[in-house]
Parts: sequence; structure tokens; C-alpha cells
Amino acid sequence: MSKKHRFVICNPELCIGCKACEKACIKSAYGRGRLNKTRLNVFAIESGKMPNQCRQCDDSPCATICPTSALRFSENNYIEFRENICIGCKLCTIACPYGAIHMQAENIPSIKDDDSDYKVGCAKGRKSVALKCDLCAGREGVQACIDVCPKGALLLVDPVSHNHVFGKKLKGDQSGFLNQILGVKE
Repeated sequence: MSKKHRFVICNPELCIGCKACEKACIKSAYGRGRLNKTRLNVFAIESGKMPNQCRQCDDSPCATICPTSALRFSENNYIEFRENICIGCKLCTIACPYGAIHMQAENIPSIKDDDSDYKVGCAKGRKSVALKCDLCAGREGVQACIDVCPKGALLLVDPVSHNHVFGKKLKGDQSGFLNQILGVKE
């Protein structure tokens, strides 16, 4: 496989849809000074449940189209997102082939208004920003979602160094799933 960026992926056969990863993502983001919203979403589909998050594409259509370079290639092999310069144009949400980028809003400190529309994505006194998985950049240790998954369904795949990170609660062998993701013939 020629992929070079690290990414977190879920084994849908192990995911129970508990949303612990969403909660951990919010807590991690807040602790790192980011907008306290989830960067992944757990979906229930016909074949099961699993979170959808950024796959850190090597060709990165989101970073290519971003007019402010809020999304850019990082030297740490992932697509870095800088919330502070995002203008909320939504071009990245259109460009993302996985639907892994979504818009949220944050309060603009200079505008004093009531919080009655807190759950609305775009409203008076709020700035829209894109949200995507940033692999918990700035957090010590393993990614928050991987760390809390009660089944060990989430794993960090590093196709270059092959230093893959599995959840500590994983019971069993993930090599078959990992080989399938990396396109390795068994």
C-alpha cells in the first residue's frame, strides 16, 4: 500500500455503538483548547454500528481546496486543522469523500447574547468552523477514542512505520482486519 498518513479506523465487527469514543473526543478536544465538539460520529447502519472519522487522505481533497490553509499537510503524517483560521466556508465538507468533516459553531467572545440557540450550527453571534479528527494532536499518549473503546474496536494504523496502536481493551487478533485495511494478501 502506498498510503503514508496515519489514521484511526474502526473494526465494525467489534463496535457496539456505545458512543464512548464521541465523549472522549469532546473531552480531549476541550482539554487541548479546541472547540468542545466531537470530531467523529457514531452511525448505525444496516450492517452494524461504527464511528466515522477523518481517514487522513494522502491526496487530501479538503486541504487542497481550503482557501485559508486551515487544513494542511503536517510533518507528522496527518492532515492538520487549525480552527483559529477557519472561515467556515464549508468547501472541505463538500470535498471530503468520507463525510468526515462537519460544521459546528463557536461563540464569538465580542458578541454578548443569550445561549438559547447553543445547539444551532449557525446563528447570530456564532462563528462556523469545520471539525475533523486531528489524531488528538497535542495530547500525550494514545488517541482518546482508542483509549476508551470498551471493545478495542478502534485502532491507529500507521502504514509507513507499521507501529499500529490497538486499544488496551482489545481481546483477540486484529491482524486479519489490519491486513484487509492495508491491502495485504494473507
